[in-house]
Amino acid sequence: MRYVIYILVVANCLYFAWNMIGATPDAEVVRTLPPLPSNVRSLSTLQERDASTGSADVTEIEELTGAQPPGAGVPLTCHALGPFMATADMQVAVERLTELGFEPQPRTSDVQKQVGYWVYLPTLGHEQALQVVKVLKENKVKDHFIGAEDFVSLGIYREFASANKHRERIRELGFEPLIEPRYATRSVHWLDLENFEVSAGQPILEQHPDIRLQELACR
Repeated sequence: MRYVIYILVVANCLYFAWNMIGATPDAEVVRTLPPLPSNVRSLSTLQERDASTGSADVTEIEELTGAQPPGAGVPLTCHALGPFMATADMQVAVERLTELGFEPQPRTSDVQKQVGYWVYLPTLGHEQALQVVKVLKENKVKDHFIGAEDFVSLGIYREFASANKHRERIRELGFEPLIEPRYATRSVHWLDLENFEVSAGQPILEQHPDIRLQELACR
């Protein structure tokens, strides 16, 4: 048994010595990388590029970027003034802002504006709709008609209180009408402004209480 242990020790020493002699230092390891595609350029520093191409001095480039860094001169904040409901009011604001040295850019957009409330009975079927109209006429309820899908329109009201009052009257006749807001699409005008002084817009805001100055990202 003792001789077996000696033989294992000697074998381990020989194996360790063989690995040390055959190992290559890290500095001598050469790693082979696949070549870059023809349309891909390798990265290089400004110093390396200057040395290989004879381009402008690195110090000169650093001075240039220090005096005017990338993005300098580009406005970071813009504003939109509006919405103007009438074109004439927008034109007056354009003239005033132009006189102050700004360059407003008109822009038109469509908005939905609530114009009233619609009182109606939903689709009932043609025969039932005719019966409803008959009851309305007998009770002298005016401003009603049967729609294409057999609903019964009971009128449009500007104020919710008036629409609700009419609904209660129809309820007394045994029906259950609904109220739905009604909207209309209209065009409004905005003035987009760069490098704008907020104080310059105060006189216009005072003259038109319905408009506002809105901050937005520059394009």
